[in-house]
Amino acid sequence: MKEFFMLTSIAIVIFCQLSCAPDEEQMQTENPLASDTINGFNAPLLGDVVLENMYEDEARKLTDKTPLQIVTVLEGTSRVVLQARFRGVRDFGFGFPLYECELMDESAEAMGGIAQGMSGSPVGPPGRIMGALALGDIFSRAPTRFWVTSIDAMEASIDHQPLGEFLEQEPVPAAPAAGINATYAPVKTPIMITGIQPHRIQELSSHLPDAQRNFVELFAHIGGAPAAPPARTSPKLAAGDMIGVAIATGDVVNAIGFGTVTQVYDDKFVAFGHPMFGTGKSALPVYRAVTNGVVPNLVASYKSSSIYGNPIGTITKDLTPAIVGEFGAPPSMIPVKVSYHPANSSTAIEKHHRVAYGQESYIPLVASATVAALRMERSNATVDTTVTLEFQETDTVYTESFRSASPSPSEGVLAHTGQIVQFFSDTLTNSTGKATLKAVSISVTDKPQITTAEIVEVTAPEEIIPGESATVSIVLLPHWNAAGDERTIQRDITLEIPADFPAGEANLSVAAAAPPDLFGGEFGPPPGAILDFGFGGFGDEEEQPVPKNLDELIEQMLENQVDAGLITVTLTPSFGGDFPGLPTDLLPGDLPLPEGFLPPVDGEMPEDGEEADDENGDGEIPPDLQLPEGFPPLDGFPFPEDIGPPPTVEVELIIDGFIVTGYKDITVTIKGEDMGDEMMPEEPGAPIIPGAPAEPAEPVEEE
Repeated sequence: MKEFFMLTSIAIVIFCQLSCAPDEEQMQTENPLASDTINGFNAPLLGDVVLENMYEDEARKLTDKTPLQIVTVLEGTSRVVLQARFRGVRDFGFGFPLYECELMDESAEAMGGIAQGMSGSPVGPPGRIMGALALGDIFSRAPTRFWVTSIDAMEASIDHQPLGEFLEQEPVPAAPAAGINATYAPVKTPIMITGIQPHRIQELSSHLPDAQRNFVELFAHIGGAPAAPPARTSPKLAAGDMIGVAIATGDVVNAIGFGTVTQVYDDKFVAFGHPMFGTGKSALPVYRAVTNGVVPNLVASYKSSSIYGNPIGTITKDLTPAIVGEFGAPPSMIPVKVSYHPANSSTAIEKHHRVAYGQESYIPLVASATVAALRMERSNATVDTTVTLEFQETDTVYTESFRSASPSPSEGVLAHTGQIVQFFSDTLTNSTGKATLKAVSISVTDKPQITTAEIVEVTAPEEIIPGESATVSIVLLPHWNAAGDERTIQRDITLEIPADFPAGEANLSVAAAAPPDLFGGEFGPPPGAILDFGFGGFGDEEEQPVPKNLDELIEQMLENQVDAGLITVTLTPSFGGDFPGLPTDLLPGDLPLPEGFLPPVDGEMPEDGEEADDENGDGEIPPDLQLPEGFPPLDGFPFPEDIGPPPTVEVELIIDGFIVTGYKDITVTIKGEDMGDEMMPEEPGAPIIPGAPAEPAEPVEEE
C-alpha cells in the first residue's frame, strides 16, 4: 500500500508539471519577440527581398478585408511581416488618396499596436507595396485602424521642387502651412534627445516653431553618438528597414528622429509616409538604425531605437507625403561649440556639437541642455553669455553678449541665444540677404552673485539754470548678496544744460535699458526689433538707414547692442495743450477753441472775414467758427510746424556687472536768467502769448 501511494504521488507531480509548463513559458515570454519562437508570431523577411509597387489604379480594385502585410523592424535589424487587412480608399483631400487598413496581428497588438517609428513601413499584399503606414487611430483598442499614404504620392515627392530650391533661384513669397485636427493622428517620428532631463522636454519643445512639432514627438533619451554596426547587418538599405535622421549630434546632445523606409529607387529612397518637419528643402544626415524593442504606452507606443555606423546619405526633401533621401556623402552641418565657465574658475569646459542646416532652432536647445548638464544643478544664478556667429557669405563676425538672471540660467541661455540665432537664420526676419551660419560659439560664465539692482529713487536740484550743469543722484536697490555695508547703491551723474533750454517745467526720466513692465524683466527686446511707443515726433529725428547687405546688418546690430546695466537719464521740456511741442504756458486756459472749430486750411489759420476754401464755396468762415472774442492776434503765433524740436539732454550711465531694472520720472523747474524776458511767467496762471500786449497782473487782495 505504501508503494502504491508513492507511485500515485509521483504520477500526480509529473502530470502537474506537464500541465503547467505552457503557462510558465507564457509568463516568461511577455514580449513575443524576446523569445526564440519569433517565427511563430511574425514571418521574417529574409535576404534582399524586393517588393513591387502597387499603384493607385490597382489598389482601388482591392476588395474589403483583403489580407495585407506590414514590413517593419521590431527587434534588432531584421525585418518581419505583420498581418493586416484592407478596408477601403479614403480621399481626405490631401491631394492624394489614403488607404484605410486594420492591424490583425496579435503579437504586434500585444506589444502596443501601431508604434511611433513604424511610420514609413511598407504596406500591401504579399510582395507588393501600395504605400507607407502614416496615420493611426488614437485611443483605440484592437484591431487598430491605420491609414497608408499611397506610393504614387511618395514617388511624386522625388521630383517635386520644394520652395527652398526656388528661393535660391529668384525671390518668391512663402506659403502658409496647413494643419489637421481629427480623431486620428500621425504615427509621429520619435526624436530621441540625449543630455536633457525629462522634465525639460515640455520647455524645450515649446521653444521650437509650432510647425516643427506636428509630426514629431520629443523624448528624453539615454544614449550617445552612433554606435558600431551590429553583427551580420546588411550594408544595403531595403524597404522596411529602420533609419535615423540626425538633427544634432555631439558630446552631450544628440537629437535623432527614427522611422521606416518605404521603398528604394537606385540612389534614392522614400520613407515615413508623412513629413518630418515639413520644411520642403532639407539637408539632414541619415543613418541606419537598430530597434531595441517596442515600448508600450497608453497613448502611443514607440520604438526604442539608436543609430549606428556612419551616415549613408542625406534627406534632401521633407514633404507632406514622404521624406526623400539620397545615398552618398552626408551633408555639411553647423559646428557648435559650447564653453561653460564654473563660478570662480578660470578653466572652461568645452563641448562640441554639430547641428543640421535648416534646423538652426536646435542651436539654442543644444546650448541650453549642455549648460544644464554641466552645471549639475537648477538654481538661481546670473550668467554672462557671449554668442559668436560666423557666416559663409562674409568674413565679418557677429558677437553679442548678454547677462541674464533667472531661477534656471539655462532657460535664459535658451531664450537669448534663440533670439540672436533666429534673427539671422529666419529668412522672413532678415531681408538683407542670405546669412548661412558657418560656425557658432557660445560661452557661458556662471557668476558667483545674483547681481540685479532696481532704480528706487531719483533726486535733482530744485531749480536748474540753462547754461550750467546739474547733478542727478540715482539710488538703486541691489540684491542682498551684492550689497555692501550700505543697503543701497548711489550713483551721481552730471547733465550739461544748454543755454537755450526753455524755462518752465521739464521732465527728468531715469530708465533702465529694459524695464520689466515693457520687456518682461531682464529679457530685452529681440535683436533688431522695431519698437513704436506711439509718442509721435517732430519728423526730423535721425533714422538708421536700412541695411542693404549682411555686413551692414551686422554693423548696425553691433551699434544697437545694449548693456544690461545701462541707465539712461533724459531731460525734456514738458508738453501740453493741443499742440505737441508747445509749452503749456503759451496756451491760455481761459480761451478754449469754440466747439466744432475746424482745423487750419492748407496748414494756415484764416483770420476773421478772410476768404477760405470751405465746402460751401461762399469764401466766408461761418459765424460759429469765428475766433472767440478776446483771442489774441494770430500774427506771430508759434504753431507746431514753426517750432523745431525742443533741446533734449540725454546722458548714459552703466552699472558694470549688474542687471538694472526700473523707471523713475520726476518734474524739475528750469529757471530763466531774467524773469522778464518772457521765458517764464511772473506769476502762476498768467499766460504769455507772443505778439499779445502785456497786461499787468491783477492785484491780489489780502484778507
